[in-house]
Amino acid sequence: MAHSAADASSSIHFSSDTEVSPVVSGCMQGRALSRKVYLELTVPSEGDTRADDKRLLSSLEPGFSNVSLPYYVLKRDYPAFRKDHWRVTATLVFTGNGWQVISVEAGDTTAFHYGLAADLGSTTVVMGLMDLNTGELLGEAGCFNQQISYGTDILTRIFHTQSGEEGRKDLQEATTGTLSQLIEQLSQKTGVNVKNCSVLVIGGNTTMVHFLLGIDAFSVFMSPFAPVFNDSGFLWGHELFLPFNGLAYCIPSAANYLGGDIISGILASGMRKSEKISLYIDIGTNGEMAVGSSEFLVAGAGAAGPALEGGISKYGMRAEAGAVDSVRIENGLLTVTTIEEAPIKGICGSGIVDLLAGLLLNGWMDLQGTLLDGKSERIAEKDGQLAVIYGYASETADGFDRYFSQSDIKSFMDTKAAASTMVACLLAETGISADDIDQIFMAGSFGKHLDLESAITIGLYPDLPRERFICIGNGSLKGAYTLLADCSCIEEIGRILPDIHYLQFASVEDFVPRMQAAKFFPHTDLDAWPTVKEELIRRGVLK
Repeated sequence: MAHSAADASSSIHFSSDTEVSPVVSGCMQGRALSRKVYLELTVPSEGDTRADDKRLLSSLEPGFSNVSLPYYVLKRDYPAFRKDHWRVTATLVFTGNGWQVISVEAGDTTAFHYGLAADLGSTTVVMGLMDLNTGELLGEAGCFNQQISYGTDILTRIFHTQSGEEGRKDLQEATTGTLSQLIEQLSQKTGVNVKNCSVLVIGGNTTMVHFLLGIDAFSVFMSPFAPVFNDSGFLWGHELFLPFNGLAYCIPSAANYLGGDIISGILASGMRKSEKISLYIDIGTNGEMAVGSSEFLVAGAGAAGPALEGGISKYGMRAEAGAVDSVRIENGLLTVTTIEEAPIKGICGSGIVDLLAGLLLNGWMDLQGTLLDGKSERIAEKDGQLAVIYGYASETADGFDRYFSQSDIKSFMDTKAAASTMVACLLAETGISADDIDQIFMAGSFGKHLDLESAITIGLYPDLPRERFICIGNGSLKGAYTLLADCSCIEEIGRILPDIHYLQFASVEDFVPRMQAAKFFPHTDLDAWPTVKEELIRRGVLK
């Protein structure tokens, strides 16, 4: 974004011998996806009776290629030409094939130039506001996706749309309602009239974007898994029933399970521009991964389950106030922290990973995930099975113990095994080993908040030198920001999409045996996790 901020201060003044001799200022030489250009057009006369639209387009042609002015914009904005004696500001958005004028305003309004970026997640949605003149991020807002009222999992929501047009409308309104809510929140938070933003870039999986457009997404999950579309192009905000006046662009998907959110993350990581071999991992309800460099790119996605959002445990929860987000076991004592330091309500994904790592390293649980009775007073029978109590009644919000049971551990192991096996299959497909990986990009809110050592200890991530791990946070949102700041990224996306080799994990012959082998902490092949093995031996857990 730094280059965008620097370029935004530049301006172009056309020489006096050009046909219309306009004065142009703003960020025409910038790289942003949207540009605002102030023009002092020549006034119509008996010797120059060109129509207003031709006058504008010919003034823009020296600096922009393939400029179009839609009828919708001309009809709405034509009074602006005469309002300030043909001094106007044109806002343009780069659509890949050229520039589209999206508004014409009277006077110089180049100081007001903002864009939006959003990560349209199935559980949470995050949106940010960027000053396109400077590249500065002015604010972010997030909330739960209103689609949740039609099902906590995507498949339930898809079945709701099978009821017909009303069902599809329900999901579309839930999606646009969520985005509209965030637009309003950003307006209040920043003091900017966000409704006048010129462009919104959205990163979302294939199903989420189908819902947004009011299109049946059943084909995404039904064999042969061919979505209705991969690239929706640029659409007006009002076409999507969104309260803003610009264009919306959903980053294209590559396949049914390889959505625009992952393409956006790959873009943000820069892995396609590097000779280094990179592994991109985003583990949530779905596990989405890619391995590659400037020479190749293999990607795949599959269900990981709700474990990382606490969905497999009686007291599992999302990362909200009162959720245990970290656990430490030292000298036989278990301690926790909670979000906002609130009384314990339950445990979220990062807390679960810490808890399991601590149980393993302290010998309270064996490599198969079996709790060992008598190792600690924290291990007790709950609901007819052994469980580890991470919150006593005196520490909880409602006065009842909070615990993670033996069945919870087994369920989490399925998620861990699935994620680990996906990585193994990607590497096998490319013929490279884990040691060949130069950098690992950890994406998603889970990757941002978890403890890296804990994740490696239980086998969720490969056991590689820690300096190779790079946390990029919300890759989907970061990629959307990257595109906002640099319009050439549309061309980069156009190069990424056809180069991806999409691996369908369900079609991998030995996926199930590999997954069975991964149902140990950290794995049946302990030699593949040498630092974990060494630590277990040092602690006396392994002989």
